[in-house]
Amino acid sequence: MANESVSVSGPVSVVSDAKQRVAFDLMKFIGEKCYATDRGAQETKDYWLKLYRQCYKAANGGSVESILKEE
Repeated sequence: MANESVSVSGPVSVVSDAKQRVAFDLMKFIGEKCYATDRGAQETKDYWLKLYRQCYKAANGGSVESILKEE
């Protein structure tokens, strides 16, 4: 392996499709779209942690009922 040479010709894009990253991106998207109605709630850590948890469940293929269920 140490003797292998690597070359790149052209643009390189690094993309993360880990479930955690998908959940984070979904959380940001929902937060932006719901800003007008959730502005006050978005000032709390509780809001963001719950929203991330719901997005993580969605990224893992959870049902709508299990995603929105309060734990």
